[in-house]
Amino acid sequence: MAENHAAASGSAADAIINLDGSTSSKDGTSSDTRPLPVGLPLRQALHHPAPQPKYHDITEKFERACSALNVGQLVKDEYFTLFESIGALEIMDPKMDSGFLQPGETLEDDYDTLAPLLPEEVIGIMDQLLCYEMAWHTGYPLSQTLFTSMYIDKLLWPEPHTFEQAQFYRGGLPEERKLDVMLEVLRAYCLALIKCCDFVIAKITGRDYFEEEDFCTHTYNRVLFVNTPMDVFLRELDAAMEGLEDIEFSIDQALRKALVSRLNFRKHFLTALDLDCPLDHLEKYWPPISSTLTPINTTHQLGKPVPGAFSTKLQRRLASTVPPRPIVELSFPDAFSNLKQLCLDCSEATRFTTLPPDPLEYQSFLWAYASRSPPPLPYSRSYLASLLFHPTTLNASTSFPLSDLHTILLPASPLIDPTNWTLSPPLNPMLPKPPRIQFALLIDEFIDRVGAPYLEFWTALGQNRCRLRRMLGHVILAWDQLQSDAGLVDEDIHRAASELGIRDEIIEFPLSSWTYAKKLWMVEKMVLLGFEQDIYLPDEYAAQYSFLSSISARRRTVLSNLTTHLETRHRAFLASAPPDLQSAHEVEESIQHVQSLLADATGISALADALSRFYTLALYLRLLPSPTRPFSTETLRYELRMKPFLTLQPPEVLPFDEFMAVVRPFGPFENLDPGFWDAVSRPEVRVWGEMEKSVKTAKEAFAKVKRLGAKAARAEGVEKHWAKEVQGALASCVALGVAVAGVRSAAKGVKKGDELGVRVEVPVMGSGKRYAEGWVVGRVGKK
Repeated sequence: MAENHAAASGSAADAIINLDGSTSSKDGTSSDTRPLPVGLPLRQALHHPAPQPKYHDITEKFERACSALNVGQLVKDEYFTLFESIGALEIMDPKMDSGFLQPGETLEDDYDTLAPLLPEEVIGIMDQLLCYEMAWHTGYPLSQTLFTSMYIDKLLWPEPHTFEQAQFYRGGLPEERKLDVMLEVLRAYCLALIKCCDFVIAKITGRDYFEEEDFCTHTYNRVLFVNTPMDVFLRELDAAMEGLEDIEFSIDQALRKALVSRLNFRKHFLTALDLDCPLDHLEKYWPPISSTLTPINTTHQLGKPVPGAFSTKLQRRLASTVPPRPIVELSFPDAFSNLKQLCLDCSEATRFTTLPPDPLEYQSFLWAYASRSPPPLPYSRSYLASLLFHPTTLNASTSFPLSDLHTILLPASPLIDPTNWTLSPPLNPMLPKPPRIQFALLIDEFIDRVGAPYLEFWTALGQNRCRLRRMLGHVILAWDQLQSDAGLVDEDIHRAASELGIRDEIIEFPLSSWTYAKKLWMVEKMVLLGFEQDIYLPDEYAAQYSFLSSISARRRTVLSNLTTHLETRHRAFLASAPPDLQSAHEVEESIQHVQSLLADATGISALADALSRFYTLALYLRLLPSPTRPFSTETLRYELRMKPFLTLQPPEVLPFDEFMAVVRPFGPFENLDPGFWDAVSRPEVRVWGEMEKSVKTAKEAFAKVKRLGAKAARAEGVEKHWAKEVQGALASCVALGVAVAGVRSAAKGVKKGDELGVRVEVPVMGSGKRYAEGWVVGRVGKK
């Protein structure tokens, strides 16, 4: 057998395969004997086409196999590895193979960018580019939006070495293909649009953002005229408008105005996006844009779409790792709405420069801006952040943390007396420092320590609402550590104050109290954002509102101590001889602000307590859905919800057993206390009285906040938003009172097993049925 195999190998080596499949020897004689197809699979495939694939319907078998599986059971083939799963992706699948072409399709698009265009077609292309630009602003990549334009691709690729080379062609242009006015207009518009994209990317990447989650900055190896100054593009736009206004250019006046309005908008928009706009002239850039938007909207119907001007084939030229994806289609009404929102949000952001240099006013402005509906786009948020962290803003005469501390806690205090910083320490470092120098050194040390957490807090306020809630969890931990450090500084402050004999002029634990109050405010906002974003399910409302009530109650205690101290200091300044009226005035302004914060904390605590009690009774009465959760326990779910706050000091989260005793006063839902039905069936019992008392307390507290006004709350810069927020809380109190009355009336005389005949409708996020998004008040109606 070995000899036969060798002979066969030798004969195969001495033979030559002809194109028709026959063989011939080296001496030139041919033979009809064809070689065995064993070693020629490709040749065999040419003569014997593969059989057609057969399809089998496995739906019934698949459903029968799935029905035999238990919930949560995992099916895995141990021999089907990751390598095999990747290998199963077919070549020539248009979803995975970027080089796949349909029958008759060419690799390159044959659209002629030098072909003459009608004015209607230019308007249509401009409006389509605007739609793709707004789609890009909402988070889609350039490869699926603007970079699908044939005209923009011609301007950017191959990369022009000079600005004059950025044309709809490369090389020389034949005389018979001279650009007409319409193509010059479109070129100027596209060039300005590309520079707008460059400005937007530079602004967003200069601030805190999340790539491909907020915004996609990839340019796919395309250079967006980064080094070309803005004046060049403005000249191109002016030249295009002059060409349209030329009397020798015959065109319908309506079309002429429509084209000029789009060029004029692009000129103002490009100017507003400029990175080098001085802060004192910002209000002159964005308002003019609003006047250019209406003509674009009213003349949109004059445009004529040109589908061939956009193609997904251009994605094959981009430096991308993904196959071509569909073009993102955004309707013109939606795109125009996004553009209008972008301009309004940026115009609102420019008001930040008109605020007084007060960190509390800045905080109110940032919170109001993050609460805008619809939410500001990524560029708008980056625009505001660039104003907030501008060197002119940050390099204020007084440190922002120190100014915040002075307003709330230390007005006219010897701790921050300016003379403390004018004293010189002893020349001998071994000698003890005087108490006032110790005050200056301790305050400087604390302000340096609080600088980073303070800016992190402002950075979080500049994000969208969903990320704001997540980032607050990290900021709260930083402030918790800061509170621990502040306690050590407070001890040194009290020792120095004892040496001077002024312990009664300084509140106990001043820096810790300020830090703790700020931290608790952040915890409140984080929990309220959870309700606003429907993070919690209805059966969790009682527990979360109870936790919110306890947090607000602690902040109320801290603020109450601050109020008592400030009022004592105010009386002392007035009783001094002669009265220190200036210091008394400073303390009085701080008292107004702290009283506003105190009333706000009181209202939040009372309203959250009333809502917690209301939803607890609703759960007991089976008025809220309570889903089954077979793969978790109540203990684990409680730990998961409270995880961001478990490490806080002092402990803010109650142990699970104590917490359950608070939110389930009548025992588990499956085994109710026999006294429950007697407690809810009589309207005069304590269960209903406590809810009504909490609602009344909340209404009085929020009414006091409203009466004190935006000035006391340090929210004059956003007075309208502040008033709307307070009014929403008041309206929520009224709505809760109505809901409590409805359930109490339905439960009168009820016994175990009876139907109440009412239902509780929980308004969902964004439905417009909430007076304030963070206060979810169920509506009681008949079944």
